[in-house]
Amino acid sequence: MQFFLFSLLSLVFTLVVAVVPLGADTPAFHLVASSKNSASNLLPLRTSGGSQASATLTGLGPIGQFYFFQGNLIAAPAAGLTSTQCPFINSVLGSTGCSTYGSLNFFVGSSSNKCARYTSFQIQSNSENSQLGAKLVFNYVGNFYACGSGLDVYYKINSNEGPSNCHRIDLYTVPVA
Repeated sequence: MQFFLFSLLSLVFTLVVAVVPLGADTPAFHLVASSKNSASNLLPLRTSGGSQASATLTGLGPIGQFYFFQGNLIAAPAAGLTSTQCPFINSVLGSTGCSTYGSLNFFVGSSSNKCARYTSFQIQSNSENSQLGAKLVFNYVGNFYACGSGLDVYYKINSNEGPSNCHRIDLYTVPVA
């Protein structure tokens, strides 16, 4: 009887162990939007699936699987691809320099955008309930927004910058099953 219980507990433990990509700092996770706006609430973040394009909450791109490797946020290869994708904030070069807003993009290889910001993505635990998913932040300032009919994801320090027709979202981690 004891052997049976031990075997059952071992099986359960094996089934709930998180998926950890080889060499990753964290288990793999999805990012899911939380918003007061019902159009974007509980939608998964989709990556471009190709060489470079904006992240969105709707559309045809694959639902992203993410992890941290050596402190950097990485998107696992989309189905049929072998290269990981790296996120960046696609800031715009204007007459006064680089903007403080930009679309959230993923790329394979490199980007020619001189204003692109590649680092400073972190996940921040919920201080009130650590069992809830952690929130994706960028440089610990600003917020993410879903913009337009396609719900393209933007990062903004000031909500009145960049595209209009946006509403604030939080992106929370959900473990990959």
